[in-house]
Amino acid sequence: MTNNGQERDGSRQLSALRQLQILDTQPEAEFDSLALLAARICDLPAAFIGFSDENRIWFKARVGMAESSREIPGGLNFCRNVHLKDKVFVIEDTHQSTELATNPALLQLNIRFLASAEIEDESGLVVGYLCVFDTKPGSLTPAQRESLHMLAMQASALLKLRIQLIKNKEREYREAEKQMRTIFRNSIDAVVVTDSGDNILLWNAKAEEIFGWKESEVFGKRFGKLCNVKISFDDFAGESRTPLLAHKHDLGRAVEATAANKLGESLEVALSISPANISDRAYYIIFISDITERKFAARELDRQKEFYENILNNIPTDIAVFDANHRYLFVNPTAIRNPELRRYIIGKDDFEYSRYRNRDIAGAQLRREKFIEAREKAKEIRWEDTIETPDGNAFTHLRRMFPVHDEQGNLSMVIGFGVDITDRKELEEKQSALLKQLSVQNTQLIDFCNIVSHNLRAPLVNISLLVDFIETCGEPDEQRQLIAKLNPVLENLNTTFNELVESIQIRQDVEIQSEKIVLEDYILRTLESLEQEINKSTAIIEVDIEKAPELRYPPKYINSVLQNLVSNALKYQSPDRSPHIRISTKSVGNRIILSVQDNGLGIDLKRHKDSLFKIGKVFHHHPNAKGFGLFMIKTHIESMGGRIWLESKPDEGTTFFVEFTNQHTR
Repeated sequence: MTNNGQERDGSRQLSALRQLQILDTQPEAEFDSLALLAARICDLPAAFIGFSDENRIWFKARVGMAESSREIPGGLNFCRNVHLKDKVFVIEDTHQSTELATNPALLQLNIRFLASAEIEDESGLVVGYLCVFDTKPGSLTPAQRESLHMLAMQASALLKLRIQLIKNKEREYREAEKQMRTIFRNSIDAVVVTDSGDNILLWNAKAEEIFGWKESEVFGKRFGKLCNVKISFDDFAGESRTPLLAHKHDLGRAVEATAANKLGESLEVALSISPANISDRAYYIIFISDITERKFAARELDRQKEFYENILNNIPTDIAVFDANHRYLFVNPTAIRNPELRRYIIGKDDFEYSRYRNRDIAGAQLRREKFIEAREKAKEIRWEDTIETPDGNAFTHLRRMFPVHDEQGNLSMVIGFGVDITDRKELEEKQSALLKQLSVQNTQLIDFCNIVSHNLRAPLVNISLLVDFIETCGEPDEQRQLIAKLNPVLENLNTTFNELVESIQIRQDVEIQSEKIVLEDYILRTLESLEQEINKSTAIIEVDIEKAPELRYPPKYINSVLQNLVSNALKYQSPDRSPHIRISTKSVGNRIILSVQDNGLGIDLKRHKDSLFKIGKVFHHHPNAKGFGLFMIKTHIESMGGRIWLESKPDEGTTFFVEFTNQHTR
């Protein structure tokens, strides 16, 4: 019975249950809790929340019942309350009623005691019951009856909430469908929906615009045949069938194809296909963009790119383009002639390229520093870069980097240029060497004049006096004696003059070539030439050149350097100990430093620091000391861009250091 006392209509109840979508649903904690609470409040072993359709009772929640079955045959008519004033229908003993005692549902559940409360939908229609029962007769207190009724009201509230959620979902679905149709109709791309046979079901406004057909004209027609769709590769089935029959790995991936519009005009389109399965039926959603103009523009850009690349590839200047992270975007053949290396370097940086070519990363580090400088200063950066090839030839480039920014001021690329200035650098170095040579020559000429005036004055005075004596002497024998005295004076004058000329002679060949020098060979040659002096002095010679065993230098100059430094170490040995001479080398960047250390007399640097390498300067009394050797090797070393210096303490020894530059060791 309803609250107004009228009998429920079975068809209305079934319609309400379908609307609630409650039958055959999964268990829900809220309903299970109500059934459990009802059993506990009524102090009974079993309870259920049940709904019935045409021929069964379906249990949404159950307590104290077998879990194997969620439904039993029959109906819930035994739960109906015919007494309008009662909120809960109670049967204390079903065996007291002939009708209930033979009810199949009650018999199957073995129910003797039953209490039920009605569950209503939002319209007040009874759609189910909350029941508690026992297998033996029983009764409920008024409080238990009231509690059971309140729990049934909670179940009714859950159903009302459920129907509200269903309505909300339906409303959301209708709104979503409306939005989807709006999107479908107003999509910037053409959208076509077909069935599995390629028959057109939906055709939006953009499809009408691109192809020219109205939706009413294309409905049911085959898309591939109608639009003459041709795919540019073999993965698709071909023009006579449809791209919808493509292999699965192509579905959803955009491909370029040719098609035709209503006027028969050819179109270039980008086409992608997404499959959908609705109610076990296959559909395909085709997204189409007209790329005819874009493809035309792309071809124009390709032609322009080819035009400018032809120019860049034939310019006799190194050109490289980098992205904002200093990775190569473009390199022309002038920069890298090998096409395989040009392809390899794209997308990589200088460090990766240097490792790939087994080159020193110092050059890559320099270019990275210059790139960062150009990026941070946002202006052109220039520098000179020298690279030595495996065959020993050095090439110098003047390099520039230009940062390029987009409209927002962000760095988009950096363009690098390189010009080979090797010939110009060689010319500049020759000019610099010539100027330096002229300056040295001028200084030496002044020294030469001073020395000549000093060293030749005494012999010339002696010659002049002897000539005067010869002229005034009348005796032939006395004249012969005076003439005989001229010979030693003239020989001394000639020796002094030759030594002076040799000591200040500057090499006139400014293009003298350096060669690869194996130091061990030249040191052995020097020691062999001084073998008698070494043996006589019982000198100990120690050689350690493993850190730099080779260098590039003119052979005749290295001979002179070694000969003078080792012979001086032997010449100016201490009378208190045997000579101990150590010859060693080390590499510092692109320089090699040769040192010759002895334990001899040493030099007082405080006294002689300003005249160490001057011509004719000696620091110890020795019959063979003339002060020309150090001056000569200093001239040689400085003419090749190097330098010489020394460390010394009196009576402890001296160490000479010679620096050879531009070695470019690998």
